[in-house]
Amino acid sequence: MPDTETIDWDELRALSLRPGGFGEDRVRIWTALLHAEALSSASTASSSTNETSTTSSSTNKTSEPSSPTNEAPNDDDDTEPHRDERQIRLDTDRSFVMYPPTEARDPLQLDLYRLLVSVFRRRRKLHYFQGYHDIITVLFLTLPPELHLRAAEHLSLHRLRDSMGPSLEPVLALLRILKNLLRLADPQLADILESTSPLPYHALPALLTLLAHDTPTLPLIQHIFDWLLCRPPEAVVWLVAAVSRCALGIV
Repeated sequence: MPDTETIDWDELRALSLRPGGFGEDRVRIWTALLHAEALSSASTASSSTNETSTTSSSTNKTSEPSSPTNEAPNDDDDTEPHRDERQIRLDTDRSFVMYPPTEARDPLQLDLYRLLVSVFRRRRKLHYFQGYHDIITVLFLTLPPELHLRAAEHLSLHRLRDSMGPSLEPVLALLRILKNLLRLADPQLADILESTSPLPYHALPALLTLLAHDTPTLPLIQHIFDWLLCRPPEAVVWLVAAVSRCALGIV
């Protein structure tokens, strides 16, 4: 599995624009981009030993482990619950409505809930936001189970961190960038939007969820993620700007 230092970024970005995106190579490429390689049993044991040693010698109860594992909490897990677990439960109970096409949603919802709880119990300083489960659902349905936790943790720390703090001020900064982009691209549209709101709040769900909340099919959101994951995190603002203009019938 290539690491990010050996990835041909230009090739991946070109591939992400083709019909079908990464296609059959999606799992392999996402795994590399999200540093989600499965841990061996030996490295997992070593990681667990190191985390136990660190925890016992530290007085900081909210310190975060240095390396992730792919172990989701069981029902009898005695780890202290995260403050946002009630909202996580509410959101996962509403998940898997548009895809996949199955009536047996309960097992999927339970597995997704356990995955999200694992992320937040490991990274206790993160704050859950409504729609986060939509993003992780895409990983959940694309990658094999042993890669879910590592991929979700990496995405949370390196692409979603602005949305996972105690306030949405960093996200409001993205809205200001979006506002400026729309004004540069289409002053007439910007005048219309700014006459109704100081910031383009209509785009907030798309920015927060990397467009996962309203995208109706799994292949389409997978293709969108192909495009996003091989570009810098702020690329979502440019994509949302383009989608906003299309949705309003401008392009």
